[in-house]
Amino acid sequence: MSSVDTNEFFKEQRDTSDIKAEILNEFFKAWCTSMLQGQRYKSEHTLAYVDLFAGEGNYEDGKPATPVKILNNIFGATDKYNLNKIVRTFFTDEKPAVAAKLKQNLESLPYYDNLVHKPVILNEELNFTMLAKVLGNNAPALLYTDPFGYDFAQQMLLQSVRRWGMDLFMIFTPAKMRAAFQAVSEGSLLWDIFGANRITKIREFNERYQDASQREDFIVDNFEDIFKEKEYKTFRFKISLPKKNQTSHYLFFASKTDNAYMKMKELMLMYSDYQEDGVPLFGANIKHQLSLFQEQYRYSIKNLIAELASKTGYYHNLPLDSIYRHHNIGTNYIRGNYQEAFEELRKEGVVEAINPVSRKPMRKVAFTSIIAYK
Repeated sequence: MSSVDTNEFFKEQRDTSDIKAEILNEFFKAWCTSMLQGQRYKSEHTLAYVDLFAGEGNYEDGKPATPVKILNNIFGATDKYNLNKIVRTFFTDEKPAVAAKLKQNLESLPYYDNLVHKPVILNEELNFTMLAKVLGNNAPALLYTDPFGYDFAQQMLLQSVRRWGMDLFMIFTPAKMRAAFQAVSEGSLLWDIFGANRITKIREFNERYQDASQREDFIVDNFEDIFKEKEYKTFRFKISLPKKNQTSHYLFFASKTDNAYMKMKELMLMYSDYQEDGVPLFGANIKHQLSLFQEQYRYSIKNLIAELASKTGYYHNLPLDSIYRHHNIGTNYIRGNYQEAFEELRKEGVVEAINPVSRKPMRKVAFTSIIAYK
């Protein structure tokens, strides 16, 4: 069984700003590395970070919130990439007064004058034009938003799906999602995002089924399908209230690159509940809600072994890591699950684990093994 150190963060009830501050900053660093590795052929690098729910930048006690944490990382980056020269940041908030306070707080940062690209507050048309120019040049961009938030946030989401293809980091509550659907009308932004056919399906489902959790799941499934149809890789993480059968938040990520998707998946491992067989559920405080019988899980080591056993034509003589990178997209499986599954297949005589240097069979499957089907 695979094991991963888990984080107790979600053992307490959290609000959106807590979740964002805990996770987004860490993901931002991993995302930058992933994107820049994909730009190695370029002589000049450009990345963009866009936060549509930035807040004031600091908490009431003076501690830095996400915008300041992001800028701290940009200015203080010490790896081979100089993020200060590379990353352009854009911030705004639903409330103009909050955006104005954010501008003051960012300008008071001790290193503000040394930022190569000053943070842009998206409260004027000229500033939005600047963002559109960056996105129009196909610079990789990470957008933080709530898809059921205010009009500008929904407009940016719609344009990203239709034109820009930004990586999307979203956090939303079921309550906000339900309220948005109760108010949706033909011609609204949410109507355009989901489309008339999907809105009709959701309404018909809600008329047929009264269970709130079924309705919730159906809407979120349809939301995810919007991105899948546009060839995004999607990652969903469900956060329930501690010791309650009630969803607190959804963390949702969509990207068109495998590396960014896997960075998010790997980051969220430490926060996830796990099945008995070591496959993550990619949710927090949800294990008690699910069946205790492993056979009923959609993703399991048993199912993975069966799938991999049938893939001779696909994976023969490939490194285990390459198989993992190809097969894990859209599943709950992680690297250790593949090692465990192939070890079982080795014991059953279905495959051999080959040392990539000596080209001789190995006694146990390792991450570096080449998998040879018999």
